[in-house]
Amino acid sequence: DEGMRRISFGLDLPDEFYCSITMEVMMDPVIAADGFSYERTAIQDWISKGHTTSPKTGGNLSSTELIPNHSLKSLIQDRVQATSAQMVDEMRRQIKSSDDAAGGGS
Repeated sequence: DEGMRRISFGLDLPDEFYCSITMEVMMDPVIAADGFSYERTAIQDWISKGHTTSPKTGGNLSSTELIPNHSLKSLIQDRVQATSAQMVDEMRRQIKSSDDAAGGGS
């Protein structure tokens, strides 16, 4: 599905949940001066290496201030929890289905 990525443990998440530096789901997203969100440790490392440009656009960063993105963090946590619960339910259904097919159902 366009705009979605499948990560190794099977969750479909919007691209906005991924840090464009690490390409991993953000756990502690912050907003940089370019208006984009990044994983805190990744953008801090970027800045500490002397970069003064946006990792996303290449434009100048007017500031090194980072603002916590609480809304995005909550959205990511909620989506991961909901998707994980759905995956567990689906695995249980498959196991029950296999047991029933093998004659071991209750």
